[in-house]
Amino acid sequence: QAAATMGAQAIEVARKPVGEGGTEKRKAEVDDGAAVLPLPDHKKQRKEWAARLRQLLSPPGMLNEDGTIDQSFFKPKKVVIHVDRRWGDAEKDKLVEGIRSHGVGGWRTMKEKLLPKWDENTLRVKACRLIGCQNLKRYAGWKPTKSEMEAEFARNMELGKRLGCWKAGMLVDNDNGDVAKALAEAEGAKS
Repeated sequence: QAAATMGAQAIEVARKPVGEGGTEKRKAEVDDGAAVLPLPDHKKQRKEWAARLRQLLSPPGMLNEDGTIDQSFFKPKKVVIHVDRRWGDAEKDKLVEGIRSHGVGGWRTMKEKLLPKWDENTLRVKACRLIGCQNLKRYAGWKPTKSEMEAEFARNMELGKRLGCWKAGMLVDNDNGDVAKALAEAEGAKS
């Protein structure tokens, strides 16, 4: 109650016009009464305001009873079961067998018959690495043996390193069409 009285006195002093008592008198009155007024606790008010807003706007289960955020609400609810799939020699041999019997591009059949745990795109990428060429269009339907694939890999690696187009273990076409030109020249030389 004393604080309220002092607050009222400070307001009265502030309301006095300058002509009544002068500026010095008004400053002295404010200094005497206002210096002991407690400042409002803005941090506490801000926390209470935030808690009320959270309670109004948050989904059920997100808050504790006191309005603070329940961190467990943000933890994943689903348990993801990771299937351990590793590409090893057995899978590589099955892919070579699949390419030999179904040809380059027969990914769906290879997946269904030989490698059911692997998707078609993964099989295509693994075949790119086996043959050593990113663009498998030029090999569509080709049914090589393992030794023919190894020879093609060596040829692609030599060509890629010579042209500066050997990246991540495979021949990659560039924007200038250097690979296509070199392959066309090599085919022309064979004929």
